Amino acid sequence: MLKSGWFWLLLALAVFWSLGAYNRLVRLRSAVGQQFMSLESVLLQYQEVVQQAVTSASTSPQLWGNSYSAESDVDPWTRLQICAGLLTVAMARMQTHPLEPDSSQSLQDAGAALHQAWASLIHPDAFYVNVPEPLQQRWWGLDLLVQPEVQRFNACINEYNQAIGQYPAALLAKLFQFHPARPLA
Repeated sequence: MLKSGWFWLLLALAVFWSLGAYNRLVRLRSAVGQQFMSLESVLLQYQEVVQQAVTSASTSPQLWGNSYSAESDVDPWTRLQICAGLLTVAMARMQTHPLEPDSSQSLQDAGAALHQAWASLIHPDAFYVNVPEPLQQRWWGLDLLVQPEVQRFNACINEYNQAIGQYPAALLAKLFQFHPARPLA
């Protein structure tokens, strides 16, 4: 009778521990999604700046300069709008799958392409339209705002990855298919 009592006690402890560990993994996964929503709110502001820059360039003839360097086949304004659209698509994918490495890679690639398009547009010798100074300032401000959000997102990812890598919880993670996530660079 004593053996069966110990057996049931150990079984109950194992079940309660498993439920607690599973709930922790689910909470950490949820925290990653919530932190991405905070990051996404800042990233969406890049789209607003792009639209304001395109609108101001098309409606303000005084912004048009005389120098034009056609080194590429793609219009820099078109490239900027396409890159902003790709960033929006990558954010939508990341919102639904924040822990998939492919999602974070596509978000990084789209963000890098958008920054390259913006840099080529605001370069003084690169194009024949000047982006207004307030929009350039807002872009740089967004660059400063996004860094802490990325760091907080990466901290959530690292905490999640550590939790699914610890020995007893790793068994549950493997059983319930919790896969490691990739932080943003």
